[in-house]
Amino acid sequence: MTGNPVITVDVDGTLEADGAAVWAATVAHRHGWGLRLVHTLPEALYLMSDIEVVRQGPAVARIRTGGESILDHAAELVRARFPGLEVGTELLLGPAEAAVAAAGARARMIVLAHERGGLLDRILGSPALDVVKRASCPVTFWCGQPGQLPDRRPVVVGVDGSALGDTALVEAFEFASLFGAPLTAVHTWSVQNEAGGVTNPLLIDTDALAHEAQTRLAAHLATLRALFADVLVTEVVTQDEPTRALVRAADGAQLIVVGTHGRGRIVGAFHGSVSRHLLRHSPCPTMLCRPSSHAEPPTQNTDK
Repeated sequence: MTGNPVITVDVDGTLEADGAAVWAATVAHRHGWGLRLVHTLPEALYLMSDIEVVRQGPAVARIRTGGESILDHAAELVRARFPGLEVGTELLLGPAEAAVAAAGARARMIVLAHERGGLLDRILGSPALDVVKRASCPVTFWCGQPGQLPDRRPVVVGVDGSALGDTALVEAFEFASLFGAPLTAVHTWSVQNEAGGVTNPLLIDTDALAHEAQTRLAAHLATLRALFADVLVTEVVTQDEPTRALVRAADGAQLIVVGTHGRGRIVGAFHGSVSRHLLRHSPCPTMLCRPSSHAEPPTQNTDK
């Protein structure tokens, strides 16, 4: 492939993977990027010794042929919809999480199909999130109906005031601007955090705390609202658990965007069992953004 940015998509022949590939192709096409489809060969294959590979030659050849067929099918699917899109394919040697993350080292985004109740859902929080920990670009866990593509539905972003949240904000504004979609910025607060642990309700001015949270959110959004003046922004400030607020705001949305720590520890709400809850219950794809995703706000792509 050329030196243009690419989106890397892990495909395995399932309907969910097909949906993820077409979704990613839509984003790549709108950006003018390329698409890289990857498929990881079974663990047993890359653990074989050279002698064993020779002895199991026919079986190894069938496995590789099957992987190539999966890649060819996905490539044909996206090329049929986007004939001019630059599409590359590659078979990877595992372990799967490390291989996909390594492939994504040269990518602008990694997209993984998220089948609720499937393998990814069962292992979420360890190997699957290891891709996020290793990746130097946003990782999107795609879920939805095959054929459900980026459009003008809202984009939801969690705002916590941190540098990690800033990274997510840039990605969210850029995605919303790219597809002419509105943005919903969600900021939550709690009495415990805002009032320094004070628990006596008679000593807590909740109206003042809510106003302070609203002021913080507006200030945090100001620069990007000016840069992406075409994006209609709705500010949501609520006294609630962050994950619950995000899932509620995502009703009817097309994407949730949140920030993550580079070491794999998800910031704030997106941590441990809460992270699994968000990915399991989000009605739409979820993008996790590491600090290195953007060094600074990008210039806009005005070709819509």
